[in-house]
Amino acid sequence: MNEQFYKLYHGDCLEILPMLEAESVDAVVTDPPFGVGFDYGNNYDDTINGYGNFVWTAICNAERVVRIQSPVMVWQAAKNIRHLAKWFPRQWRLFIAAKNFAQIYPGPAWYAFDPIVVWWKEGNGKGYGDVLRDFFVADTTPSGRKKRNEIVEGHPCPRPIQHLNWVINGWVAPSGIVLDPFMGSGTTGVACVQTGRSFMGIEIDEIYFNIAKERIEKAWLETEEGMEP
Repeated sequence: MNEQFYKLYHGDCLEILPMLEAESVDAVVTDPPFGVGFDYGNNYDDTINGYGNFVWTAICNAERVVRIQSPVMVWQAAKNIRHLAKWFPRQWRLFIAAKNFAQIYPGPAWYAFDPIVVWWKEGNGKGYGDVLRDFFVADTTPSGRKKRNEIVEGHPCPRPIQHLNWVINGWVAPSGIVLDPFMGSGTTGVACVQTGRSFMGIEIDEIYFNIAKERIEKAWLETEEGMEP
């Protein structure tokens, strides 16, 4: 019997997370806004002012739901690395999501990797993990690689599916439950469906929520054992 499931919540994660049962998921894997002034095409002001308090309040609420010895993984922007110790008051480490394609920035070097702030609840315990390195490479070039990188219409910066498949396969227990409080276009949920994990996602923007819902439902129906949740 397939016990895999997904649950999607349309709303503010700061309001929804306190309603979830404590220690009920096996990982938080999320890609929140970065506080770098990015235009998401909605009413969210992606400024660095107050960003640390905003993102930590959400992640702290999400951490409450994670089981002991389970990972919390938060994507961040390379240009904000100097702020991470202040924003995330845990004994964390960085995973490096290297990219073969990098956005062009003025200056002598481009930002060619995404840092992922990672810790295990209540210390660096012996949580699940079957890979031995904390970096990985994903080809994120869309042109000529469309079979490997999905173009998501309606979302300005969808996370490459390879990033999520790698960390979920590597550090989330098989048949585990993954929570993403900033679901966006739903890439984490798609990766969970593809790798046999269950998924709980929260998204405040209605347009992005509907994109995520459609993508996850499509991935679910494409699995060999897919069934209506």
